[in-house]
Amino acid sequence: MKNSVQIFLKDQAVIHYEATVKKTTHIFVNVHELQEGHSPLFLVIDHHQTNSVLELSKVSPFAVLYFDDELHFGGAAYSLNGSESAFGTGTSYKNVLLLPYPIPFDLANVSHLIVG
Repeated sequence: MKNSVQIFLKDQAVIHYEATVKKTTHIFVNVHELQEGHSPLFLVIDHHQTNSVLELSKVSPFAVLYFDDELHFGGAAYSLNGSESAFGTGTSYKNVLLLPYPIPFDLANVSHLIVG
């Protein structure tokens, strides 16, 4: 399902995307199985464990943005691995936005997100 995603920056600018929204209850998430091509993906992780592992092999190049339960920005990572070697990351965040890299804004300016 595609939804409108609005990224609000600290300078009041708003960046708009159309993203595929997927929900998972898995602790180990094969992100490439949830993606639809090279388009943005908003992932909602719904389980009661502290951490999740995002398997990002075959997901490149992407910026991975993490958001808390209120959708405030918590941090980011990059999946720039151009080879077929295994790559993943662990996170305690339950809301993850993957955007094709490069992105047209500075991650230090991200404030929060609205989906829908």
